[in-house]
Formats: sequence, C-alpha cells, structure tokens
Amino acid sequence: MRPLIRLRAVARAVRADAKWAWRAERLWLTPSFRRLVRVGIPLLATAGAIHLWLGDPARLAAVQDRMAEVRRSIQDRPQFMVTHVSIEGASAQLREDIAEAMPVDLPLSQFALDTAAIRAGLESLDPVERAEVRVAPGGMLAIRITERDPAVVWAHADGVDVLDATGHRIATVADVDAAGPLPRVAGEGAGDRVEEALRLMAAAGPVAETLVGLVRVGERRWDVVLADDKRILLPEVAPAQALDRALALHAATDVLSRDAVALDMRVAGRPTVRMGPEAVAKLRAVRAEARAAREEDEG
Repeated sequence: MRPLIRLRAVARAVRADAKWAWRAERLWLTPSFRRLVRVGIPLLATAGAIHLWLGDPARLAAVQDRMAEVRRSIQDRPQFMVTHVSIEGASAQLREDIAEAMPVDLPLSQFALDTAAIRAGLESLDPVERAEVRVAPGGMLAIRITERDPAVVWAHADGVDVLDATGHRIATVADVDAAGPLPRVAGEGAGDRVEEALRLMAAAGPVAETLVGLVRVGERRWDVVLADDKRILLPEVAPAQALDRALALHAATDVLSRDAVALDMRVAGRPTVRMGPEAVAKLRAVRAEARAAREEDEG
C-alpha cells in the first residue's frame, strides 16, 4: 500500500507542477506582462537607483552645475550669438528711440533673447503701430517697424500732440506749427473723436481753402473754424448733415464770404447768421437812416 500512496503523491505533485508551468507559460505569452518584465521592471530599477544616488544633495548640486555648464557651452557658441541689429521701416528719430528702448545688450545668445518681450517693448512706443522681431542668419536681430501715420495735430490744455486716425498719440510737439501741414483740432475731448473730425473735414471740401480746423466745445459738439476766425457752429447730433446744410446755404447765398462771424446750425431748420462788427454798424446806420426818413415823412 505504501508504494501506491507514494506513487499517487508523486502523480499529484507532477500534475500541480504541470499546472503551474502551464499558467506561467500563459502569463508569459501575455504582451503586457512581457513588456512589464522586459521594460517596466528595468526602468523602475534604474529610476530607483538614480533616485537613491541623487538623494545626496551634494551629488544633485554637482549634476545641476554640470548640466548648466553644458547648456552654456552650447548656447554661447559663435553660431548662436546675436551680434547686431537691423531695423527696417523706422524714421531716423524712431531708430534712436528704439536704440534707447532696446532691453538687451549685444552680443547675446539667441537662446537668451525673448523676442516676444522685445516686440511688446517696441509696440509700447507711441509712434509704433506694429513690430516684427526675429533672429536672422548671420547673428542678426531683424526688426521690422510699421509706424503710425500722423492724421491730426491736437491742441489742448496740457500741450500739443500729433495723433493718428484712431486718436492714438504719436508724438508731443512744441506748438501747432511744429507739426507741419496737418489738420488741426482743439479742445478737450477732441482727441477721442478724431475719426469724426476727419469725416467732417472731408465733408468741408467746398471751404477747404479757408478751413483752419475744428474745435471741440464742451466735449459734446464741434465748431468748424475758417479763416478770419469765422465759424460754423454744428449741433451735437448729426453734425455732418448740419455741415452739409451750411455749405449748401453758403453756395446759394455766399454767406461765409460776407462780414459774418458765425453761421449757427445748432437748431435744425433755423440757421442763424451772426454778423461782424462792421456789418452790425452798417445795419444800424441803414436802420437809423430809414427811421430818420420815416420821421421826416411823418413830420
């Protein structure tokens, strides 16, 4: 009986070993398990060893210093150095302003250049509408400038500014004459309504030869100023239509060529002519003569 029991035990052991061998073979045939054994475990072991090795602060500092040294040695190579600047599209004065405003000192590695910050700094300059900044071959920092176009000169309580068509300040000048032959606007708030002022000036073509500029009154309406300080007083609402009516009245009666100080168009449908001192004196003299003649007739 005992040999038989031993044989049965051996058979059970062989079957158990075969079962575990079969399971191990099936597990090894699983792709994810093979990747874990071949890749995952070595990586984890390597990462653990590196973590333990870098756990020493002195070793970590040495590695960081070495990496920084390697990075600097690459960045500071001559082929990566920016040595000069090229500026296109800027006037001579603006070139000087850009040279003063440049936030970098050359030569400098292109890896250390922040072109976005340089562009933002250039576009913060009043005359600059848009700036393009790039590193060109040959160690050149290429800058292309789009300048704002001056549209009007604005005289106000704090000084005289040159503005573009959107009302953005381009420069401050000593006086109106220093801005050259630009259209002129004046008064508080005029700088915020440049587009409207330019449209009114364009509509004032029939009197363009005598047009001096526009004055903003009370920050709500415009006066059109002509030579000899003659004025067309425009309303707050629909000033362009009122100006068209004033010019039509002038074309029909030549009112602005006479001794008139102002043509008041503020009340729709009732234009008012304000006469000059000489015209008023003549009118009074005519009225006095008419009154004297009438009194003589009555006497």
